[in-house]
This record gives sequence, C-alpha cells and structure tokens, in this order.
Amino acid sequence: MKYYILILTVVLGFKNSIAQNKDKSKPNVLLIFVDDLRTNLGAYGDNQAITPNIDALAKQGVTFRNHQVQYAVCGPSRAAITTGLMPEETGVIGFKPIRGKLPNVTFLPQHFKNNGYTTAAAGKIHDPRTVGDGKSKDGDDLASWTIPYLAPKGGHHPKNIALDFQDLPDEAYVDGIIRTEGIKLLEKVAKKDAPFFMAIGFKKPHEPFIAPKKYWNLYDNTNFKVAENQKAPIGRDDLKTYAIKGKDVKQNMNPETGLINEDFQLKLKQGYYACTSFVDAQIGMIMKKVKELGVADNTIIVLWGDHGLFLGEHGRWNKHSNLEVASSSPLIIIDPRNPKAKGETFSAVSTVDIYPTLCELAGLKIPEQPKNKNSTDGRSIKGRSLVPILNDTEAQVKIGAITLYRGQRGLGYGYRIKGKYRYIEWVNKKGGENLYELYDYEKDPNETQNLAVTQKEKYAPLLHKFSRNIRSFGEADGCLALLKTKPFELKDKSKILVRDADGDGIPDDKEGKGDLDGDGIPNYLDKD
Repeated sequence: MKYYILILTVVLGFKNSIAQNKDKSKPNVLLIFVDDLRTNLGAYGDNQAITPNIDALAKQGVTFRNHQVQYAVCGPSRAAITTGLMPEETGVIGFKPIRGKLPNVTFLPQHFKNNGYTTAAAGKIHDPRTVGDGKSKDGDDLASWTIPYLAPKGGHHPKNIALDFQDLPDEAYVDGIIRTEGIKLLEKVAKKDAPFFMAIGFKKPHEPFIAPKKYWNLYDNTNFKVAENQKAPIGRDDLKTYAIKGKDVKQNMNPETGLINEDFQLKLKQGYYACTSFVDAQIGMIMKKVKELGVADNTIIVLWGDHGLFLGEHGRWNKHSNLEVASSSPLIIIDPRNPKAKGETFSAVSTVDIYPTLCELAGLKIPEQPKNKNSTDGRSIKGRSLVPILNDTEAQVKIGAITLYRGQRGLGYGYRIKGKYRYIEWVNKKGGENLYELYDYEKDPNETQNLAVTQKEKYAPLLHKFSRNIRSFGEADGCLALLKTKPFELKDKSKILVRDADGDGIPDDKEGKGDLDGDGIPNYLDKD
C-alpha cells in the first residue's frame, strides 16, 4: 500500500509541476510592457545597443519596424492598448480614470478573464491615475485580474538626479523586484488548467537613468554621439525644447541656450542605453522561466514599448510629441504555433491593433466598447488585427497609423505611412485653417525641415492626399476633433493624387472599408 501511495504522490507532484494548458486553440498570452523604450535595440538595427534577450525574442517572431503609439505619454498610450480605442474616445489625453467616462469599458485582460483565462499582472501596466477611482496608486483595474494585481515598490532610487549607477544587484532596483514578482506569478498561473493572460510592466528606461553599475559599464567603450539635429525643424519654429529633470542636469546646462552641455548629453545617452540593457536582462530571465515551465510552445508573447523618448533630438529630453522619435516604439509579436510568423515588417501598425490581434489569435470575439457612459456597447474597437502581417510580413492592414498629441498648437494628428513620410495636421485651436507638417525620412531623417511650409507648393498634392487618408479609415473614426474640420484644399484640381493603394485601378474610396474575401486585409489594400 505504501508503495502505491508513493507512486501516486510522485505522479501528482509531477502533474502539479508542469504546465496544464496544452490547448493550441486557447494559447497563453504574456505581455511585456517597457516604459519609454526607443527603437534603439539590436533587433531594430542599432549596433551600439546591447540587448541580446530582446534580439533573441525578435528572431522568434515578427518585429514591427513601423509601430506607432496613439499618444506619446504613458497614460493615454496604455489606455489605447487595453481598450483598443483612440485617446479622445477614452478621455485619457491627460490622466483621468477611463471608467469615469466609460464605466462599462472592457479592458483587454478583462475580456480574456471573461472568456475563461486566468489573468495576472505585476509592475506598470496602466498608469495608476487612469484606472480605478483615479486616487488609488496600486489597484490598476480590479475587474481585469483573477489574481490581485501586484505593484512592486521600493528599491534604490535617489531623488532629484538624472544619473545614478551603483554596484548593487538587480533586485535592489524596482525593475528587479518586478521581475522577481512576475516570475512568481508565472509559476503560479502556469500550473493551472486554464490558459493564462499575464502582463509584466517594467519602469526603465524611463528617466531618471538609474540602474546597477554593471549595465553602465557595458558601454564604457561605446562611441556615443550627441543628436545630430538639436534645433526645431525649419517651418516648425514654435517647437519647444525640454530638459530632463535633475540637479546634475542643471549643473551641466548652458544658461544662454537652455541646451545640456554635450559632454553630459553623452553621459545621459549612456545612462539610457544602460537602463535599456538592465531591462533586457530582466526580460531574459522571464523568458528563461517561460521555457523552464514548459509553456513556451503555447504562449503568445508581445513585447511593447509605450512610446519613444527624445535624447537630445530637437533639443528635447522627453516624449510629448507626434514626431518620429516619440511616436515610434518597439513591437514584437511571437506566436510559436505559427511557423510563418517570423521576420520583420515595415507596414504601418498601431498600438490599438494589439487588442483585436490577441483576440483573433486566441479565437475570441472582438467586443464592442460602450458608446457612452450609460451603454455597454455600440463603439467599435479602432484597431485592425495584425494576423495577416504575422502570416505575411509584406501584407498591410492600413495605409497609415495615427498618433495624437495635444500641444501648444492644440490637437495634432500624426500620420505615419509605410515608406518615408510622416504627415501631421493640427486642429487650429484659434479657428481658421489647420496647420500642417510633412517630413521625408529618406531625404531628411533628422527632421530638419517641415516640407508643408518650406516647399508647400511642391508638396501640396501630398498634403491633399494625406489629409483625406488620415480621415478615411479605421482609427480616423476616433479622431473626433479632426473630423470636425475640413481636409487640406488643393486649388489646382489637376494635381490631385488618386488613392489606389493596391494598384487595381479602383480608387480606395470606391472600395470602402470592407473585407470581401475575409482575409483580414481591407479591400483597399488587398492585392489578391
């Protein structure tokens, strides 16, 4: 009898030590959020970046080289990924609780929880000011998580200083603590019969640049250079400069120009890269645990940066913009079940696309969001599933991705297409004609001139085209202030550029937003 009891104990112990969810139709989901993560990664072509773990992830999935956030500030950007809605729809342009405007909104983890998933999270997922009652600092969204949300705190974090690198272990910093707690949650959810939806959010490389010294040392021999263009673009002369906070920054600033001295700029740049490598190491430890737990072959992994960060470009050391550096961020999606889902794509994609993508990958119906405070549905999610691109990296699911920012000009809508152009249209808060920007990154990668001003007559046909494109499909339905204004008027009608993205001879407007063959690619982009 004791022999049989021993065998039973061993079998049950083994059963409890391995992953239970083997259902490929209900894959696990692991989201990794990284705060202020630029595309300065090896996988994005930066040879100075030491990011071996993120680079290894990129080789396992699809790297989106033209991913645009919906708003280059953490609160609105995170609201976009968890609701699939544009910032004006959620009301999160500043830091307001989402449920204050849409009490019945269905957050992404909540949707998975409602469909049988065990949900859990550690670290920075939402900005705490945009969830709950707007007062709680730790609660995230209570309806979203099966296991209570963890908000690890503490760690070495000196005040009023931009740079600090001490000889301390990773666990002496908050991101090391987040990684530790995140792994504990992974171990917990991986043993359940139900599939899991997990999110782990890291706080670096957000300023101040503080991390263990060993990551700073990685770059001791790196030949960093200051940003090439530290001036506003010609034709966008009202663009403001911003300096990073810290008494060490003030001590190294030119009082006449307001610019940080170049030698200290280089130290700040090293600090940013060091923090990026610090987070990369934490991600590596998480990926190692995923493999050890036996869930790697049935877990969708999404690595997402909530926005970029200026490192001296245009004299700026913040995000808060709809220009390229701030609006672009890394996005890597791994679907281990799909052998086609590998490589890189330059198709325009958006943060709001992640919600419907994960729904399709998990076989879940894409929900409608509430139309107003008193409803439960009636508002479509604005993103498009990226599954067609996972199957074919040359595919496109939209012409361009829209980024919003509210600045001194009012509300500005950035529009990034596949290829070389970024178009920006500002709804003139004083009334009158909207204001425009246009950048060609092949000819002018450092945004030295705004072509909508410096060569307006030459580029007027493009302004006309982009001003209609930005209002036409998908995300545009959530650009409320923009849709109240008229598009750019082209006086010489003979110069109108016909929009025919798939080259089939039928203008995009005539093809509409539909998807007749059901392949996930809208008619106006479908070449098949």
